[in-house]
Amino acid sequence: MVTVEFEPTFERWQAAARALLSDGVSPADVEWRERPDAPPAPRASKFFRVPPRFLELARQAATASDPTRWGALYDVLWRIVNERRDLLDDRGDPAVRRLHGLAAQGRREAEQAERQEVLRLQAEGGGAAAFVPADADLATLAKAAKQCRGCPLYRDATQTVFGRGPADARVVLVGEQPGDQEDLRDAPFVGPAGEVLDRALRDVGIDRDAIYVTNAVKHFKFVLRGKRRIHQTPRLSEIVACRPWVEAELARLTPETLVCLGATAARALLGDDFRLMRDRGRVFSTRWAPQTLATLHPSAVLRGEDAAAQERLYGMLVEDLRLAAGAAR
Repeated sequence: MVTVEFEPTFERWQAAARALLSDGVSPADVEWRERPDAPPAPRASKFFRVPPRFLELARQAATASDPTRWGALYDVLWRIVNERRDLLDDRGDPAVRRLHGLAAQGRREAEQAERQEVLRLQAEGGGAAAFVPADADLATLAKAAKQCRGCPLYRDATQTVFGRGPADARVVLVGEQPGDQEDLRDAPFVGPAGEVLDRALRDVGIDRDAIYVTNAVKHFKFVLRGKRRIHQTPRLSEIVACRPWVEAELARLTPETLVCLGATAARALLGDDFRLMRDRGRVFSTRWAPQTLATLHPSAVLRGEDAAAQERLYGMLVEDLRLAAGAAR
């Protein structure tokens, strides 16, 4: 029997499971023991490719509170690698049903914890509110934001990435969060999505230097995959925690036209009832700006399945930005 002591996170379990697979240790011979201060598992000597669907389910199942989840995950992983790569297609298999049940439990518990955290932030005025100076100009806000500790995202990000643009901008664009390049270069929309945005702005006649560009969340949220930092969508509690910053920016700017880029920005400023693909391109008045609309995030164009899909998504982005340009005029 092999006893594996590990920090109870998906990434630490995954590393331990790879090492066990490399050594040919079967699930029946493993005892999983959670230990928050456990050292990382030794590096695996072999590489195993598994279906992305398993990784998605396993990540969700790992957040469940059931202490037996780690053994259940390794059991399915072992069988995928050693018996049937298509095991997940057999929904009648008891181990597969167990995996789906754990994933569902993890999602439910995460949603419940998220609701409780949002209620706490709203009741206590927590998050970034304590770090936002009252009646400050944009330069003072940007300086103060560098010290923000309003949510845990600051711990892993390189820095706070505040908005950029003139204080008298008539048009403001709000995205989701800084990406990898934005986090390193301390400026919004300077990575691949920024290149798509710049192209679209040129196509509709909007001068990037004349507008203000920012994000609903000011720190880069990611998960490490090897040496790569992979973007993760912010949770609602992280959006709520960071909202005082974008509210302060908009209060100082008082734009005529506000464009929410993507579902996260729309959710942050327009509420949970707003549906991006249903309501995109509709111009309406909000407390933020007399002319407000939402469109796709430029990164959605990059995620298109093929060239045709990317061109179609880009056309939607340009169409909506053209409305914004017309409203601004």
